[in-house]
Amino acid sequence: MYSSTLIKIDMNVNYLVVGVIVLVLLILLILFLKRNRKDEKELRNDLNQNELEEEQYKEDKA
Repeated sequence: MYSSTLIKIDMNVNYLVVGVIVLVLLILLILFLKRNRKDEKELRNDLNQNELEEEQYKEDKA
């Protein structure tokens, strides 16, 4: 009887640990996706700025 109680307690702890790990992974995934979108936006802005500078340079040369 004592061993079955010990197993039930152990399983509850495992579910708690699994829940915490899943929560941490979800938080990390959300932070990663936010950072990725921010980096993508910065890259687009940089590429657009470089393209505008190249066009302006070509117009000034002509």
